[in-house]
Amino acid sequence: MPTTSPQLLTASNTTGAWQLSSATLPASVLKIIPENATSATELTLSDTRYTVLSSPAASSSSKPVLTFLQHDSTDYFKHGNAIELPEPADMVKCFYLGGQPYLVTYRTEASYLNFYQVNNNLTLTPIHNQYVGRGFTMIEPLAYRDTTCIALYNGTSGECVKYQVTVPPYFGLSLQSVWSDVWAKTWGHFSFFQFGGENFFLKVNQSHEKVNIDHFMDDPDEGSHPVLSKPACNTMLNAAAIATCSGSEGQAYFWVYQSNGSLSLNSIYPNCLGWWSLLSGTTSDNATLVHPTLINNQACLLVLS
Repeated sequence: MPTTSPQLLTASNTTGAWQLSSATLPASVLKIIPENATSATELTLSDTRYTVLSSPAASSSSKPVLTFLQHDSTDYFKHGNAIELPEPADMVKCFYLGGQPYLVTYRTEASYLNFYQVNNNLTLTPIHNQYVGRGFTMIEPLAYRDTTCIALYNGTSGECVKYQVTVPPYFGLSLQSVWSDVWAKTWGHFSFFQFGGENFFLKVNQSHEKVNIDHFMDDPDEGSHPVLSKPACNTMLNAAAIATCSGSEGQAYFWVYQSNGSLSLNSIYPNCLGWWSLLSGTTSDNATLVHPTLINNQACLLVLS
């Protein structure tokens, strides 16, 4: 597909075999998708689902922009809102406390996690800044039963830490470090998913040429342990992006994207001891963002380049 316009790919198996197709997005939808977005997350507010895209500042005098794309049963997306972020963000993630959505952002060159409450009118209220240090290459909220944690990993140093998120009596959020460790360096392509309410993640190590599926332990003060560890194939070692997504009935999938536009979708075994390939295809090359989402109970992939 020799185009730099936003692409939305859909994966389906209605004919008994998985097929990949490109959705036709109307001009009105193409206009609201920022092509320069570098980070994305999913958010549900009042039973309405959104894909949230973070775009860097267009100039030194402007601020980064957060775009809310409301999922739509007819045109896939429609405009939700576009607002400025107070601080630059390399990563944006959504989590929930008491049924209320929050966003946490982080910039690798900075030293703070920035927390925002998402209001019903799709605006943000800054509520907390937490010093964690520079250089983290992965942040991920982990929800389990009545606990929410934030895990971080530094691919250069191997430092990994987990913070538990709590709500003080009056306002804001509170974070407490409950676990830390030093992992091997150069792990990347962290892709999280859940089975049975438990937190798992896939990761790839370029230096050791390994791919792991790990399970984060139930207790907040415990770390993770590998369920699967095996040599990584060239496709995964050379991937530009690897991203997991959940099916409508709780299945776990992951997309593998190459910078030349090659693409594959895989389904993870329920015992996490491997996966099987569902389909392969091509899309735009040199994508800057590859983000999986679920629209109309259908696995979709938003590709920006």
